[in-house]
Amino acid sequence: MIGWVCGLVSEGPFPTRRVVLYRAMLVVCIVLSTAIAIIDTVPDAWVGFESAVTAVNGLFLAVLSADYVIRLLAAHSQRAEGESGLAAILRYALSPYGIFDFLAVVPFLVGEATTLLPHDGETVFGIVRFLKLARYSPALETLGVVVLHEMRPLLASLFIMLILAISASTMLYFAERAANPAMASVPAAMWWAIVTLTTVGFGDVVPITALGKLLGSVVAVLGLCMFALPASILASGFAEEMKRQNFVSTWHLVAKVPFFQRLQASQIAEIAGLLKLARAIKGEVLMREGDTGECMYFIVSGQVEVKGKAGTFILKNGDFFGEIALIERCPRTATVKAVSRCQLLILDARDFHKFVAHDHALLEVIWETARARMAQANQVEKKEEEKENA
Repeated sequence: MIGWVCGLVSEGPFPTRRVVLYRAMLVVCIVLSTAIAIIDTVPDAWVGFESAVTAVNGLFLAVLSADYVIRLLAAHSQRAEGESGLAAILRYALSPYGIFDFLAVVPFLVGEATTLLPHDGETVFGIVRFLKLARYSPALETLGVVVLHEMRPLLASLFIMLILAISASTMLYFAERAANPAMASVPAAMWWAIVTLTTVGFGDVVPITALGKLLGSVVAVLGLCMFALPASILASGFAEEMKRQNFVSTWHLVAKVPFFQRLQASQIAEIAGLLKLARAIKGEVLMREGDTGECMYFIVSGQVEVKGKAGTFILKNGDFFGEIALIERCPRTATVKAVSRCQLLILDARDFHKFVAHDHALLEVIWETARARMAQANQVEKKEEEKENA
C-alpha cells in the first residue's frame, strides 16, 4: 500500500495514468489556492462567500499536506543503499523542492494550530505555493543551471551596468546641479540614470540644460546596449545547455539499443548528434504503407505493430524499422502503429546515408534485416498468387 501511494510522486518520462491524474489534481490545487491568495488582497472580494472560500482553502491545504507527507514517505522508502531513513528525509526536506513543499503547507498548519500566522503571512505563503509548480517545469531548472554556469560573465555585465549607472549619474550631477533641483546630488541623479539606462523612462526626472540633454541622449543610447549583454549571455547559455542535455539523453538512449552496441565511442557520439528523440502513445500510427520514406526508427522502449505484405508482427526494444524505404528509395512497404508507449530514435534519410557511407559493416547489418523482410514479403505475395491461380 505504501509503495502504491509513494508511486504517485514518482518521476519519469512516461508516468502512469494515476500519476498523471495526481499531478493534474496538484496543479489545479496550487493554481487555485494561489489565485485565492492574490484575490484576497482585494478589499471585500469575498463578501457573502467567506465560508465557501474558507472551506475551499481548507480542502487545498489538506491535499497539499497529504502530498508533503507522501513525499516524505517516498524519500524514506527510496533512500540510497546504506543511507538512513532520517538522512534521506532530511536530504529531501533541505532540497529546493522540499523547501517549496514545506513553505506551501507547514506555515498554514502552524497558523491553524496556534493562530499565530497573520493575514499578511497567509497572503505571502499562499503566493509562495506557486513555486511548487517548478517541479513540473524543466525550463526553470534549465534556466537555473544556465545562470550558475554563466555566473562569471553575468557578474561582469552587472559590474559594467554599475559603472555606467554611477558614471551617468555623476556626469548629470555636475551638468544639472545648478539648474535642476531633482539632480542636486549624485544619489538623486542616480535614479534618473537607472531609469534611463533600463529604457523605462518614467519622465519624473529629466535634464533641462543643453549639456544635460546631450549627455542624457548618450546615456539613453548606451541603455539600449546595456541589457543586450546579459540577454545574449543567457540566450547563448540556454541554447548550449539545451544542446548538451539533448546530446546526453540521446547518448544514453543510443547506448541502450543493441544495434548500436558494436559502435565505438566516437561513432556513438557522431550518431547521437544525428538522431532525434521522439515519443509515441498507444495507438499512434508512426508511418503508413505507401508514404514516402524520409526516416528510419530505432525502438528504445515499447512495442510497435508492423502490418504489411509480409504479414503482421511485433517489434520491441532494440529493433528498427523503416530502413527498406531508405535503402531502396521506395515508398513505405508497411504500416506501423504503436501498441504501447514508445521511446524512439529517428534518423532521417540524409543523415542515414551520410552515416552508413563511412561504416559499410553497419550498412550490411541493416541490409541483412531489410533483405530478410523483403524476402518474407515476396514469399507471402507468391503464396497469395498461387492461391488466386488455384
